[in-house]
Amino acid sequence: MNTRAGELVARIHYGPFEGRFRNVPVVLSFALLTSLLLGVAVHANRTKTLECVRPPGEVATCETRLIAPLLPALSERFDAGAVREARYRDVYDKGSVVGGYTVLVDVFGHETGFGGTTVEQARLNTERIQRFLQGQDGSTLRIEVLPSYWKAAWIALWGVLALGLAITIVVHDCRDLGGYRIEVRDDPREQPWTSAAALATGAYRLQAQDSPRERLRLRVTRTVLGIPLRVHELAVPPDVTEVEIEQGTVPDWFLMRDQAPPRGGRLVLRTATGAALPVIPELRRGGERVHERARLALARALGLSMS
Repeated sequence: MNTRAGELVARIHYGPFEGRFRNVPVVLSFALLTSLLLGVAVHANRTKTLECVRPPGEVATCETRLIAPLLPALSERFDAGAVREARYRDVYDKGSVVGGYTVLVDVFGHETGFGGTTVEQARLNTERIQRFLQGQDGSTLRIEVLPSYWKAAWIALWGVLALGLAITIVVHDCRDLGGYRIEVRDDPREQPWTSAAALATGAYRLQAQDSPRERLRLRVTRTVLGIPLRVHELAVPPDVTEVEIEQGTVPDWFLMRDQAPPRGGRLVLRTATGAALPVIPELRRGGERVHERARLALARALGLSMS
């Protein structure tokens, strides 16, 4: 146990602990819902434009463009002469008219919707398209229909909430995943010192230590797949008498009414006064052998009874 300051005394692997993966279908469902909602939000945030030109002596042409954030613009060109007429259509929601749009009908009777917006604006757009179709050479037309930003924001908000729920479930299920690396080290702040009286007489005397454990610290590193995530340190009490396994219930948000909460455990250092110093901050799910193996190894490193 005679070590230099900060020198490693022992390294103990505590784990691995069990992850909870029965909620994978729920996470996948929320992830799919998030993708759908964000896709709908992007679709609702598109700006639609219609540009038509009738050069003198030439065939009138039109181009529709759909511009959405994060996506390439989509465009389509067609001859205005192929459009037989433009019609207005109402948009209904729960039996009430909430908006309108224009329908372009070609010579074959096929219909193409354009420019869903308010009733007033959709009627005005339809009238402008009708005037262009009946116009003369040199006429032009440009219609821009802006998206409903509040609707896109509302849909995106639900998508973000679904994503947040998926992340929360993943974090909860992976709460016990991984393990801990416990390093027992000599505490550099607790070193033997030489008394002034002894120095005055020329006799060097090291202060007696009640226990070698007075100079030990534990450096505990949480690891997942070998990647260190969190580190904390604690001093080993000089009056520690044993290493125990504290047991209790582990929180689980997805228990059925007839299901018992899962059990977990963690290592604690028990002192002569009965105080308990947890080695890790939370109870972890794992087999009894996982906790017992780490308990025996830590007790051996601290020079304690392994009974």
